[in-house]
Amino acid sequence: MTILSKKTLLASVASTVIITAATFNAYAGDDNAPFNGGYIGGALTLDKYNSGATVTPAITTTLNGKKKVGGGIYGGFGAQMDQIYFGLEGGFYLNRNPAPTLSFGTTNTGLKAKNTLDLSGRVGFVADRALFYGLGGFTSTKFDTFGLTTNASKRLSGFRYGGGIEFAITPKISLRAEYTRANYKKWSVASGTDNITFDPNDNRFLLGATLRF
Repeated sequence: MTILSKKTLLASVASTVIITAATFNAYAGDDNAPFNGGYIGGALTLDKYNSGATVTPAITTTLNGKKKVGGGIYGGFGAQMDQIYFGLEGGFYLNRNPAPTLSFGTTNTGLKAKNTLDLSGRVGFVADRALFYGLGGFTSTKFDTFGLTTNASKRLSGFRYGGGIEFAITPKISLRAEYTRANYKKWSVASGTDNITFDPNDNRFLLGATLRF
């Protein structure tokens, strides 16, 4: 799989915002539909990555995950039709996950989650100024190994799903709380005579502030 550059990832998020800006005139937010139209936002995240690793030849392993704080930006477009909501959102997040997640023998190793690109669809129900939504879509995270004989780096794709609640403080400003889980493709890495197969997943809690156009 080709490793995407940070510039490519940022361009993907920027394109989402540009598309949003081009269409907001037709869907401007108002008091009756506070979640209608294009938006951008910033978020703080709390992630717990798990390596899900196995080692061949069979060795007793100890697995653990560490919670780490990160942050990012997101943008997208939503259509509110009475109490029903549909939307598309892209996001770019920087992670911080430097702690060992796997021990076997005398080796402490694991994965560093560097950055994440998300592209998700959102479907929800609006009650007054609160939006209750579920989401699902594509996610891609760059992982680095550490502690191995020869370390490696790879971007792994996966599926992210979850839900949250967003509350409109004004027709243009809202706050959100969101929980999602991501499951990634497996990745096998050789280290000396051992072969490690990572099967990572991520549990993420997000707090965000959103500005609508």
